[in-house]
Amino acid sequence: MITGPVNPNSIDIPLIQTGCLKSEFNSTYSVHLNGIIRSDEFQQSIENINRTISSRKSRIIVGLIAILSLSGGMVLFILGGVTRIESHLAGFPILVGIGLGIFGFGMLVLSIGCCIVQLRTTTRLQQAVANESMKYSTRSSPCSWRLHVYRTRGGGHRRRRNTRLIYRRIHGKKVFH
Repeated sequence: MITGPVNPNSIDIPLIQTGCLKSEFNSTYSVHLNGIIRSDEFQQSIENINRTISSRKSRIIVGLIAILSLSGGMVLFILGGVTRIESHLAGFPILVGIGLGIFGFGMLVLSIGCCIVQLRTTTRLQQAVANESMKYSTRSSPCSWRLHVYRTRGGGHRRRRNTRLIYRRIHGKKVFH
């Protein structure tokens, strides 16, 4: 659902959940857009923007590296402990140390990788929104697209990130970004 304008010259287009770990901007054409942008132009612009955030290659790569490292580290840790008990040797088992190291590497890949993937996705999204905005900024009645990312409180005490695409009609001369 596209929400009505808070500012009479803007229309909020929310990011909606379309699957497990998959979101996209709502492509429903709002009546508030009549006279500003045609329905087919709006659909094409939203499709172009959604295409930039639909790529999941980097998420899959980070996820696979993290899963393999975490599970491999746990296996080596357990294997090191079992062999230590069976061999009755004194000292720290080398497999336990290697397992802990690989597990720690997996935790780093998971935490840092998720941050990098999110940053890259946001950067690509900002560029796509800027590209779409440029299409409409040279019209006789210029308008622009803006990406607003902000945090709100969700259910309970968790913080949830909301992303909205703001379509704003600009009155006056050409808009420069």
